Parts: sequence; C-alpha cells; structure tokens
Amino acid sequence: MLRRSPSAEQLKLQNLRLRVGDHAVDVGALRVIGDGEPARLTSKAVAVLLELVRHAGNTVGREDLLETVWKDRVTTPDVLTQAIKELRRAFGDGDRPARYIETIPKVGYRLLAEVSVIEADEIPFGRVEHLALRAENESWVALEADEATSSVLAAAARAFATGTNTESAAAGHASSQAAPAARPAAKWTQFALPFIVLLLALAIAAGWYVIRSGRVSPPPPWTVSNLRALTSDPEAEILPHISPDGTRVAFGKLIEATGLDRLFIRGVESSQLVPLAPHTEKAHDIRPVWSSDGSHIAYERISRDKCTLFIVSSLGGHEREIGNCQDFGTSYFDFAPGDQDLVIGLRDGGTQSDVSLSRWNIATGTGKPLQYQRASGDQDIEPRYSPDGRWLAFRRGFSPYSDLYVMRADGGEARQITHLSGTLRGYTWTADSSALVFSSNHLGKFELYAVGVDGGPLQRLGVEHAIYPDAARAVHTVVYQIQRTMSALAQVDIDSPQAAPRKLAASTGSDSAPAVSPDGNHIAFLSDRSGFNQVWLYDSATDSAEALTDYRDAVLSGLVWRADSAALVVTVREEPATSRLVEIDLASRRLRDISGKDENVLFGGYGPKPGSFLLAVGTSSSGARLLLRESADKAGQSDNVLATGVQQAEVDATQGFVYYTRVGTNGLFRWAATTGAEQKLTDKINALTVGDWRLVDGKLWYLIPVDVRAVILHEFDPQKNADRVVAEFPISVGGVSFGVDPGHKRIYLGYVANQDTDIGAFELERAAAH
Repeated sequence: MLRRSPSAEQLKLQNLRLRVGDHAVDVGALRVIGDGEPARLTSKAVAVLLELVRHAGNTVGREDLLETVWKDRVTTPDVLTQAIKELRRAFGDGDRPARYIETIPKVGYRLLAEVSVIEADEIPFGRVEHLALRAENESWVALEADEATSSVLAAAARAFATGTNTESAAAGHASSQAAPAARPAAKWTQFALPFIVLLLALAIAAGWYVIRSGRVSPPPPWTVSNLRALTSDPEAEILPHISPDGTRVAFGKLIEATGLDRLFIRGVESSQLVPLAPHTEKAHDIRPVWSSDGSHIAYERISRDKCTLFIVSSLGGHEREIGNCQDFGTSYFDFAPGDQDLVIGLRDGGTQSDVSLSRWNIATGTGKPLQYQRASGDQDIEPRYSPDGRWLAFRRGFSPYSDLYVMRADGGEARQITHLSGTLRGYTWTADSSALVFSSNHLGKFELYAVGVDGGPLQRLGVEHAIYPDAARAVHTVVYQIQRTMSALAQVDIDSPQAAPRKLAASTGSDSAPAVSPDGNHIAFLSDRSGFNQVWLYDSATDSAEALTDYRDAVLSGLVWRADSAALVVTVREEPATSRLVEIDLASRRLRDISGKDENVLFGGYGPKPGSFLLAVGTSSSGARLLLRESADKAGQSDNVLATGVQQAEVDATQGFVYYTRVGTNGLFRWAATTGAEQKLTDKINALTVGDWRLVDGKLWYLIPVDVRAVILHEFDPQKNADRVVAEFPISVGGVSFGVDPGHKRIYLGYVANQDTDIGAFELERAAAH
C-alpha cells in the first residue's frame, strides 16, 4: 500500500491515526500501539509529537515547541523535557543513537522515524484490540478482533456443522488469512496453534455472550469540527443554553457597572445581544433553560441567600415567578416532556443531607417527588431529559464525588453511566439521544468527553478548557463555556473585609485550595502555573512559591498539614481511576504512599495521635468508610472504622476529636478518641454545605455563598453550641476552599480576580463507520 504523509489539515483531525516507525499512534485516544501493551500519552506529549511530525526530518527548536504547545502558559523547559521522555518511552526509543526522536543539543528535537497516515482500509486499531503472535522468524501475525476473529468463529461453526476437526478448521482458516511469512506457513502455524485455539475458545464465548445479551458492536466515535468562540467581550459570559433549533443561545453576562449578572440572547451566527426580561431588582439572573419547543426560557434569580425560579417568553416580555429553588449551588433543572413541568433536585425534608428529583408544575407552582430507584443519602441533581423524551439523566453526588446516571423518563431503575467519582461541570445529551457529553477534570484539567447511554469507554473529544456544554436538539451544534477564569492565591484581612484581597506570588496560572502550616510560615496550595496541576509551597518571608510535586495529568486535592509543620498529605488521582493518599516531607521533598494500592481514597489527613492517619476510602462519598489508621507502616498497620458515608472530616489533635459530616444523615458529628463515642453537634454544617469548613482552635469556620459573587464567613463553637458571622466578603472564590492563619487575623483563598469567560461552539457528529 502506498504510504501517504499527513497533510496540515489531517494533523488537525481529532480521530487521526498515524504510523510512526514500527508503531501506530491513535491521536484521539492518546495512545501508542506497538509490540506490547498500548502506551498512554498525555495530551501535551501528543501535541509535541504532532509538531515534530509537521516538521518531520527537520529540527524543531525548544522555544518554538514551548510557544506552540504551551501557549498562554507560563512554564519551565522541564515540561517539554518530560513530554519528550513520554514519547521515547512509548516508542521504546532507548537506543543510542536514537531511532525515533533525536536531541539536537541546545537547539531542539528532530523526528527520525518515517510517518504516514493509517487509511480507513487498514487495521482500525482505535476501535479494537489486537492479539499478536510471534513466529520463529520474529515476524508478527495480527488477528483483528472485529473481522479476523469473527472469521475464525465462522470457520469453527462450519466445522462444527460438518463434523470437521475444530482445531484444524481454525488453524487452516487463520493460516489462509495470514500475511506471507519469511518461512513456511506450517512452521509458524505449529508454533501459534495453541494460542489460536485459545483465541477460538474466547471468540466462541464472546459470540455466545453477544447472542445471549443482545449487545452489538459500539457505534463509531464522535468527531468535532468548526470549533469557535461566539463571544469575546471582556465581561464574563456563563452557563449557555442553546435553542432547540440551534439558531440562538441564551447565557448570563456580568455587567461590570452593576456587578450583577443579566440574561441575554444572541444568534449562534453573528448577531447583536438582546436582553431577556430586564429588571431593576438587585439580584443575579443565571442558568437559562429553553423549553423543548423553544417558546419559553426558565431561569434562576439569586438575591442574598434566596433562589427563585422564573419563566418568560423567549421573545421577551413579562416574567412569571414559579417558586423557590432552595440552593442556587445545586438547583439545576430542566423542562419535562410537554413543557408543563420542570424537574429539579430538592432537599428532602427541607434541611436533610440527601437530595432527590421532583417534578414541579409550572402553572400551579407545586411539585411532587419523582418515583425512581435511589437510596437514603443519595444526592441527585442536574436532571436532563433526552431529546426523544425517552430517558432522564442526572448527576448523583456533589463534586468532587459525582457520576452520571440514566433512567426511563418516568422513573424506575437508574443505571450508572460513568464511574469517575469526580468533579463534573455540566453535561448534555447528543441530538440523537444516544450519548452524553460532559465536562470533567479527571485527567487533570476540564475538557469534554462523550459516553454512550449504555455506558462503556469514554471518548475524549479534544475540546479543552470547556465546561457546561449544551447541545441543540435539531442540529449538531454544541455550545459551552470557555473556562478562562483564573483564581489567584490571595490574603484577605478579616478586620477589613471590604478591602481588595492581596495576591501572593502572582502568576498567570490558577491557584486554589490553600492550607496554612500550623507554624504560619508556609502556605501549601494547588496551582497549574507550571502547565500541570501541582502542589506548590508559598514562603511568606520571600513572597515566592516553588513546586513540591511533578505529576502529569493528575487530579490533586485535600491538602492537610502535619501538626509539626514538617510534612503534609495530598490526595492524588491518576490513571487508572484510583486515588491514593501521599505524604510530602518538606525537608527532603520525598513522597511516600500512605494508602494501599487497592484502596480508593476520597480524602485523608492526619489522625489525633502522632503517626496516625485519617482516610475516607470508597468509590463515592455515600459509601465511604472513615478509617483511623494507627500507622502507615504495614507491619504495625491497624484500622478503626469511625463512620460510613462521610463527606468531609477534620481532626482536633489537641482534644482528641474527629469532626465529620455524613451523607444521608443531617448535621455535624464529633467522634471522641477517649470514649469512641459519636455525638451530633449542629445542623448548621452538614453534607449539603457547599463550601469547605475548617477547624480553628476547636471552633469550626465555614464559608457560605450568599449569592453568585459574595460569601460569608461563619464560626460555630461546639462547646457553646453557638454560631456567629465573622465577616462578609464581596468576592468570588474558586472552590470555596480556604485556609486560616494561626493568629486568626486573615484567611487565604483562591480569589477569582479575572472572570473573562466566553461562550464557544462546535459541531458534533458521528464519525462514518469504516
């Protein structure tokens, strides 16, 4: 077959497949296939490879690669070095001289291997797996699972019907299909026969499973085209929703002069902004949702800690109040088929810690629970009906422990579609009701994925910095929020809450989750300022920061300091989807795993006694077991289960208390190390508390968002059972996570100073079947 080098246009395709030397590269799936198991690559490593392919045979400068692949990011040259290491490892390029990528000292890199495009009639390795059998002459025979395996199965079936020896039939058919080898076919056939027989048995079992289960081959993957930005104004545009016919998009827009969010409509094609239901009330209008016929838009109005649902004609005019939507942080909703009802997630019993789906009649403003499969303590929010009206999807679990579920539109059994137990920021149905498109950061940063309604593998769509996608019903257009928000590590004085926050160790990256060391000398925080999310350490004496970790495509969370300020722990999630608790020693910068390899840690910290640890282990917060581990040393390791269904926990080592909230049981609880008894303290803090809470000298501090762009700092005193307001801050915070200095004079948080988010769009269609 004539090999064809990739063109500039082909290098832009999401589903591009390349042959590089002796390896195949599936660009969309981020993997390299060679002799052994497929090697996974990060998206940046693939981007570097594509640049080397674009200039194959020529040297590409280091600065050019950094500028192209890591544009708009402040990075160090180490990120490029790491990407080259990934590629060499995937290609097995450890020889000297190099066979794939050559280093030109002090200049850059050059791709040495031949490159060609894998055409449609070659092995579709992106859809199937292969079994390779090595013959005596080191040649390879590849059996392709979709075609060759089915052919072997057919040969076996014919032999079974005619009484022919099954092994002979399988071996004969396989040898007739094999490529010519350097030695006689009988030689390699004799060598490979046991493996072929084993493959035959597996194929027969798979075929029987297909017949019995009714499963069919998965549909071809999705392709993205015409990726573009619809808005570019300096103010923030948020939470877009596209009209059913795909011609218009509604979204919230921050009006800088008033500091309030208003709703606007514009055409997907270039057009002017039209305000929707303008009013003079001091409140934020957000989260617009079109009715299925496109005639109306429902939305939320947020004022202080009040959330109210309204509906208005999509052409504008008089708005009508529907009712109270409880919490704006969790009150996602959708029109039910027929557009007479809304479906929304509401708290059970008003203040309980579980949330269930309800149908809410628009005309009467009354609602009733939707009858479907759920357990006490489940937190079900963000419902969305499929365009054909047959299915209802929803998100179970608050971030960062969320997954997507699907059930019939009228309720019943709920099926879990994703198994991430991670942070999801919006999702939508595809126009044909066959799949969900969602935003997740389970590989390190927020980007879009697709998953079939029956579950199965996730497809990476290649749309990064994307949250809250929404697809039209009648066309292939999808809109989304382009996430350009940056949060900076900042200090806020409690005695001067109206003063502007002071940024610390400023950068162009995004900072979050600060944790202050007990001695007050350092602040650990998470930041992507190096190109990947890492743990960083801020030194107040020099107003500078340095990275403590060097992960690639990992999700980090839950920074907790040891009492002596000499170490801290962080929860690390990498591929495969398993999280572990890692301790970082500050003096040596050495990392060690605290949890076992088979444990999935949702969060962790230090226990009441020196050398002990606290771990929440499970696949979701509703089933998480809170373990008190006496030692990380396996020889002396013993676990004490304190509680189940734990959402968050904090340790008071001085008093020997562990504080925690539980899913399904309302309130804040305290476990005493001296007695082993559990005590309920208050309903003020529970599993529905949107923001984190922190233990500060035996008292609980917690942030409560009172509207879209303001938070209140509360203090709860367990000894006096008293709650007071410490301060109110007119700011937006990233993640509502914060740290407190030992003197209680200031808090540290991820301050959102720049909210320059825009609305983007693209076309999403199924790839043609090969």
